[in-house]
Amino acid sequence: MKRVFLTGGNGDIGNSIKEIFINNGYEVTAPSSKELNLENLEDIKKYFINKNLDYDVIIHCAGFNNPKDIENLTFEDVEKTAKINYISFFELVKILSPIMKEKQSGKILAISSLYGIITRRGRLAYTTSKHALNGCVKTLACELGRYNILVNSVSPGFVDTKMTRKNNSQEKIDLLCKKIPVNRLAKPVDIANAVYFLCSEQNTYITGQDIIVDGGFMAEGGQAS
Repeated sequence: MKRVFLTGGNGDIGNSIKEIFINNGYEVTAPSSKELNLENLEDIKKYFINKNLDYDVIIHCAGFNNPKDIENLTFEDVEKTAKINYISFFELVKILSPIMKEKQSGKILAISSLYGIITRRGRLAYTTSKHALNGCVKTLACELGRYNILVNSVSPGFVDTKMTRKNNSQEKIDLLCKKIPVNRLAKPVDIANAVYFLCSEQNTYITGQDIIVDGGFMAEGGQAS
């Protein structure tokens, strides 16, 4: 049975990803944030002590976004966002990729964001972290390709999740829907379907790519506000 290691599995998108892999016969390990503290690299290393590190797929879906204007943004805000959104990702890859290299096979995927491409006010910490995450993905694709390990990211558009509704009023959400060609927010399963394809045996050659799943929002200029 193929094995998946998934962070952020308790979130709306993460849960949909977990379900689609389980339904297709994968064994999924998805520790909670209490079990695996992504803000602390030493805690990440300790989590894997005496554990089976043989995974076929690594998916980093955990994310943190607390919008603040520059006047109210602290270094601690930026640091926390960076640790959860991309620093923990490459630490996980460092720990879990050696066995993938031995097997000459593996799929690695990070959930990025449109804010890895565009931005708006109040998103400095989040946007910076997602740009860095995209850079990690491209570099890892270059480094690990020789081992037949494919590394990609998926950038969701605006998805109907608790985080989206926390950071946007209903009025803002209605406005966003009008700017999306398919006239709706994404459902978490829309993102999970793309993730599954990229991490499944069907993907044999796509690597180093950021796949945007946004209902056409970026095609019309990506103006969120």
